[in-house]
Order: sequence, then C-alpha cells, then structure tokens
Amino acid sequence: MKHTHHLTRLALACAVLLASATGPTYAQETKTEGNLRIAGGPGGKVYALMVKDMLAVCGSSVNFNGVASSGGLQNLTMLSANEADLAIVQFDTWQQMKGSDENIAGLQSVMPLHNNLLHVLTLSGGSRINVKTIMGVPVKGTGETRMLRKFSELKGMGVALVGSAQVMGQELEKRLGYNMKLVVADSDDDALAMLRAGQVQAVFTLGGWPLPAITRHKASSGLMLADYDLAPQAPYMAVKRNYNNLESLNLTFLGVPNVLLTRPFKPEGAVGTRVVTLQRCLRQKLDELQEGQYQPGWKEIQDPLADTGIPPFPGTLGAPKVAKAKQGAAKP
Repeated sequence: MKHTHHLTRLALACAVLLASATGPTYAQETKTEGNLRIAGGPGGKVYALMVKDMLAVCGSSVNFNGVASSGGLQNLTMLSANEADLAIVQFDTWQQMKGSDENIAGLQSVMPLHNNLLHVLTLSGGSRINVKTIMGVPVKGTGETRMLRKFSELKGMGVALVGSAQVMGQELEKRLGYNMKLVVADSDDDALAMLRAGQVQAVFTLGGWPLPAITRHKASSGLMLADYDLAPQAPYMAVKRNYNNLESLNLTFLGVPNVLLTRPFKPEGAVGTRVVTLQRCLRQKLDELQEGQYQPGWKEIQDPLADTGIPPFPGTLGAPKVAKAKQGAAKP
C-alpha cells in the first residue's frame, strides 16, 4: 500500500491540487496529430467507459482519442496545462477548484452528462473504534465494534477518500462538522486495504452507476454500502440505486452532476471546429447512446442543452433552442 497522509482542510486542498497536477498518468496518451484529446479516468471506470462510448458513435465524425487519468481532479489540471482538450469533471469539483487557477475558472461546458454517486463502503461485520493504544500498540479488550449502516453514523470516523471524493469529502465535512478524519488513498484498492486493516472505518469513492469498483465485490467480501440518510444541499441530490451483488437494494446515494468541459477555444478555429463537431454528434446520437448497448449513464441526460451552471462553449449559442429540463438523475 502506498504512503498516505492525514491532512487538515487547508493541507488537503493544496495536496489535492498538487497531486492532480503532478500525479502519475494511468495510461499513455496516443500521440495522434490533429486528434481531440478527451481526459476520462482510470481504465474500466465509468469516465473511461463513457469516452469509449463517445468513440463508438462519433469516432467517424471527428478524430479524437481518450486520455486516461486518475479522474476528475487530474482532468481539471490536465485541461489547465493543455494536456487535454476536453474532459469529464464533476460540477462540484470544478466549483471548488476554480478559485485555484484562472485556467480552470475559464473552462466551458460542452454538454451535461450523468451523475456521479458517492459510494460509502464500510465493513458488514462492523469496525473496531475507541481502541486504546500504548506506544501505538492496541490494548486488548478495549474499544467496541460498531456497525456503520448510515452516513449519519460516520461522526468522528476515519474515512479514506479516493479520487474526486477528496474534494467532496472535504466539502461535506465543512458543511456537516462531523469531525471525520480524512485520509487520502491512492486507489480503491489502497482505500479498502486501509478499511480492512482498521486504519479507517469507511471509504468514499465516486462514480456513475453501476460503478465497476463496487460491482466486483460480493456480499461475502465483508463489505457493505452505507445509506445516505441526510437531506442533500445543492449542487447535490439524493439518488436511489441498487447493487444486487452487495445485497444493497433501494439504497440512497448522494449524487452530483458531471459535465463535459473544454478549454475556451475559438469556435471557428481548428480545434474549436472539432469540438463543435463532437458536440453536435453527441446530441444527434443521444437516442442511440440511451437506447443502445452503452453505459446506463447516458439515460440520465434529460436535455443535452440544459444549463450546467458552467459558462457554455460558444458553439452552443448557435444551436436550436430546446425547452430546458431539470438536469438530474433518471428515475431508478
């Protein structure tokens, strides 16, 4: 397991930005001159799968390739550093990070996408808490085993944050004042190792439904999903979903919208023209993406022209007007 850090709120924010900018790239970009570069996420996770779907339906209309990353946080700094032309990012991540970099603040919305859900993993057999230690060694017979079935039960608990959950976890702690001990994990596997070792009592990981990092586990794994039992505040929303593999049915998750972002290219320029072409293709092919054998997240897009809360790419201005629908999760 890689080294992790216990961070204060300020240190966490700084570390998040630095890690996003300088962290390892999870796959080498295919260097193809003239191609648009779309930053998704680690291979096999929903961001990367959404980019794969884009390639399947629009690859013949405009040349582009996916660029792997650690997720939305790194995607923002890749856009800022001109290492990507478009990227999938959570709205709240952009909102929290825009004050750190004028290039991030200047990014533009191409299209609303699916919602990311906060998956809170705990141990189905409960976690040991309040264990006394002497010189770092646990004292036998101290502490208690506590089942953590709901988010509201995480007060004072240690939480491992993966990817964009670093920003969401910090924001939730700021709003709720739960005194959660936030720890940054390098990956889902590292976070689960910390959970099983008793270093933390919960894991926060984000992604669209169904999230491969969750579907790979069975009920016999000793893991369970905690229910989000609080009233969400904007830009967050409550979303109901099922994970049969963990016997988690009718569970409430905290959701947040994703947005396909781009740098502020001139719409009539070489790159801007490609962005407009991709944008137009995704709108025209949305029915195919929603009805075909693609990621279920496409079905959550109710209106491809809906206001995302981020300034739109200027190419959007010439598009036909469509009655706005509230962008949110599809009915479960």
